[in-house]
Amino acid sequence: MIKAIYSVKNKFYVEEDAIKIAEIYKKKPQLMWIDIHLESHEFTRDETMLLTGAMKFHEMSLEDCLFPQYYPKMEEFENYVFGALHGIQLKPKYYEDFDDSIYELNLFIGKNFIVTVHIEELFFLETLFEKTKARPGVELKSAVNLLYNIFGKVISSYESTLEKIDDKMEDLEDEILENPETENVEEILNTKKVIFAMRKIAESQQMAYAYFTRLNPDNLVKKENLVYFRDIFTQCLRVNQSIVMRSQVVVSLLEVYMSSVTVRLTVVMKFLTIIATLLMPVLIVSGYFGMNVRFPEYSFFGEDGSWYFAVSIIIAAVVAMIIYFKKKKWF
Repeated sequence: MIKAIYSVKNKFYVEEDAIKIAEIYKKKPQLMWIDIHLESHEFTRDETMLLTGAMKFHEMSLEDCLFPQYYPKMEEFENYVFGALHGIQLKPKYYEDFDDSIYELNLFIGKNFIVTVHIEELFFLETLFEKTKARPGVELKSAVNLLYNIFGKVISSYESTLEKIDDKMEDLEDEILENPETENVEEILNTKKVIFAMRKIAESQQMAYAYFTRLNPDNLVKKENLVYFRDIFTQCLRVNQSIVMRSQVVVSLLEVYMSSVTVRLTVVMKFLTIIATLLMPVLIVSGYFGMNVRFPEYSFFGEDGSWYFAVSIIIAAVVAMIIYFKKKKWF
C-alpha cells in the first residue's frame, strides 16, 4: 500500500496511486512524503517503477528493504541517502518472543522528499501521516522537520518499552519480597532476555543518528538544523544508558529472589530444628524407660506411677526449653 502527501505552491495534496505519484514527482513538488507499506513483503510493479524509474533509487537499496537486518545503516547515493533504523512496537505476547516486536524502518532521504518503507504496519507512522494531513503546514513545513519527527517517534518507542519493563520489574520485586515462587524465575529471565535484546539493537542505532549530527556533502541538513539531530542523538545515548541500568537491575532482581528463597528456607529449617529439639526429651526419656530392665523408680512410684513420672519429666523439659528459646528470641 502506498500513499503520499506533497506540497505545490504552498498547497498540500494527498495521493494513493503509484503511477500518479511518479508523475507528480517529475513535476518537482516543493516537498513530498511517500509512505510504502509492503503488505505482501515485496514491491508492486508500479511501486518499483516509481522508486527505480522516476526517483532513480538504486536496486540494492530496494533489496535492503525486502530483507531487513537488525543492524542500522546510512548510505550516501548520488541523489539521496538511504537509511535503515530499528524501533519497537510491542506485540501482545512480547515477553515470550520479543524479536517479533522489533521493526525495521527504511528511509530514502532527499532534499525535497522522504520515502518511508516498512514491512510491518507501523501505528506511529499512521498517526503521523494523519496529523500531517490535518496540519500540513506544521508537520510538513520542511523535510528536516518531518525527519526529526520520525526519528523522535522511533526513539520514544524504546522509552515507552522501558517504562513497561520498569512496571513489570516493580511488580516482580513486590511478589518476590512477599512470596517468592518458581514462576518468578521464569519472569525474571524473560525480562532479562527482553532487556538484552533491546541493548543489542539500541547500541548500534547511535551510528545512524550520528550521521545527521554533522554536515554532509549533499547538505541535506543545514548547519542551523544540526541541533535538532544532536538532540535525537543525545536521546539515543540516554536510552542506551537506561537499558544498561535496567540490565543491572534485573540481575539484582535475580539476586533478590535467591536471597528471599534462602531466607524463606532458613525460616523453615529453623522451625523444623526447634521442633526436633523439643522432641529430644521425649526420645531420651522414652528410650530410657523403654529398656527391658527393672528401674529403681518402680520401687518409689510403682509401675503406674513411673509412667506419670516419665511424662512429667518430658513436659517439664519441653516447657523449660520453650522458655529458654523465648528468652533467646529464637521464635
